[in-house]
Amino acid sequence: MATSLVTQILNDGYRNTTLKIDGYLNAADLSAVTVIDPSTLSQMDAQGTIPNRVRVMRINFDIQDGIQVDLNWDGATPSSLWKLTGRGEIKAKTFGGIIDNATTPTGKITATSIGGSATTSNTSFTVVLELVKYQA
Repeated sequence: MATSLVTQILNDGYRNTTLKIDGYLNAADLSAVTVIDPSTLSQMDAQGTIPNRVRVMRINFDIQDGIQVDLNWDGATPSSLWKLTGRGEIKAKTFGGIIDNATTPTGKITATSIGGSATTSNTSFTVVLELVKYQA
């Protein structure tokens, strides 16, 4: 199987969005692949307002040993959202969520992997993101 990334929207309501990211690596890494673009999500209210940013409230992840997945905020100068290794959960709701702090932000979240190019057999990861949509 070739290196690939599959994103599935599990919930896309007026305020909240939940998505699942499945990555498969085989002798190649991912490089700044867009996993979510807020402008493609459903409207935020009855007036049809389309979001241009998201705030990350929770990250649940299962990363196969030997690889690292970096989630980044896209922009003129991208900014690190979180570096994921192993298995775990980041609960950001308690402090209001993780906001986009890239220079000239686009609102998109991208994924890059490290260690996939060193593998000779399939390695994989799954990440679930719980997001809150908003207009900046």
